[in-house]
Amino acid sequence: MNNSVLTLKLVPDALKLDIPKVQVSGYFYTVDLGEGVSPRQHYIESSGCCTCYLGDQCPAVEMVQEYLTNGGDPAPEPPAGYYPAAPVKCPICGAQTVYDKSLSSKKRGAGWRCAESGSAHYWQKMGRVLQEKFAANPWLFPPVVIRDKAQVAAWEGIQEGDRVLAPGLLRAETI
Repeated sequence: MNNSVLTLKLVPDALKLDIPKVQVSGYFYTVDLGEGVSPRQHYIESSGCCTCYLGDQCPAVEMVQEYLTNGGDPAPEPPAGYYPAAPVKCPICGAQTVYDKSLSSKKRGAGWRCAESGSAHYWQKMGRVLQEKFAANPWLFPPVVIRDKAQVAAWEGIQEGDRVLAPGLLRAETI
């Protein structure tokens, strides 16, 4: 007997499951619903949305919430500007999004397009991420110092006791 995940949502007692196995896998939670369910493996984003066709209505989402309520380990948050999967809603305007393979990359993850603006909001979001990264790090080239008997790049700046090998260059000094 093979039930769809939609059957589980509409008729929860359609299949008596053993305790579903919830695990952290990368930036996702994986839920194994067992042999009698298709699809068997579900991948839940930390935003609470399954990658299957049911999205946030998938029964695996509730299982992840229960897992977290009972003290399960949370999945790590991806770095700013990295999308392990296309977001459900556009982070700029809130419209629906669709996956776009042509915008995907190893550094940015899954590419996506906004239903309202196409790829414009994708690139606007990526531009904002770069602005935030530049604001957090003022150095074009950090100072190189000897600190605690080791040569290091002093991203946080020169500290008392550092022996300066190269003074570094701030972005503001180049503009």
